Amino acid sequence: MNKHVIDLLSLIAVVVGGVNLGLAALFEYDPLAMILGGYGTYYTKVAYIIIGIASLWTFYTYLMTPGEDIVKDNK
Repeated sequence: MNKHVIDLLSLIAVVVGGVNLGLAALFEYDPLAMILGGYGTYYTKVAYIIIGIASLWTFYTYLMTPGEDIVKDNK
């Protein structure tokens, strides 16, 4: 799988997780847990693990390597 595809998928997962946390904090409504069957289900735990790993990947990709894409584009 291409690195840019992984970057895009991880960014989408981080945005979904952020919106989910925002809704949970503001309205006490967790759509991800509701869709996947509640907090105790295996699917919800896997989804939250994926979002957590995606956030670490996004942190590494976008914050720990600033300007790499700009340097590659100018060559």
